[in-house]
Amino acid sequence: MQSLKTEGVVELAINDDPNRVISFVPDDILFAERFYKLLSTLKTKEAEYKQRSDELSQNKRVDEYGIPETAPESLALLHELCDSMRADIDIVFGKGTSQKVFGEHLSLYMIEQFFKGITPYVQSVRQEKTRKYTEPVKARREIELKKSLE
Repeated sequence: MQSLKTEGVVELAINDDPNRVISFVPDDILFAERFYKLLSTLKTKEAEYKQRSDELSQNKRVDEYGIPETAPESLALLHELCDSMRADIDIVFGKGTSQKVFGEHLSLYMIEQFFKGITPYVQSVRQEKTRKYTEPVKARREIELKKSLE
């Protein structure tokens, strides 16, 4: 039987573990749209989180052990944020991605590392794709500018 092969799938092993592999097609426009929408959503959530965190930190009272009284609310806020981000990651990269990447951990640091690791793959492909269309336009504009100056 003949087979049709497609290219462009990026497969990444999480912490070099061949049993924890995620894959995505950064060249897929639908994927890119979801990815960049997610980044925008994350910025909004980060601002909301900071505002709520700042409100909680205004209470400077501590208990007899020196633990802030707002610690439970602060932890609940972090839990909510991490759960939300994991759900969003699963929407973009596929169900179960967060479990493969983070396991049972709820860590903003790990989520940040995930995005720092993924973003270069998406950006490089997107830049290459748009370069095909923007470089000819840029060259034409330069030629037109030179002609108009003559």
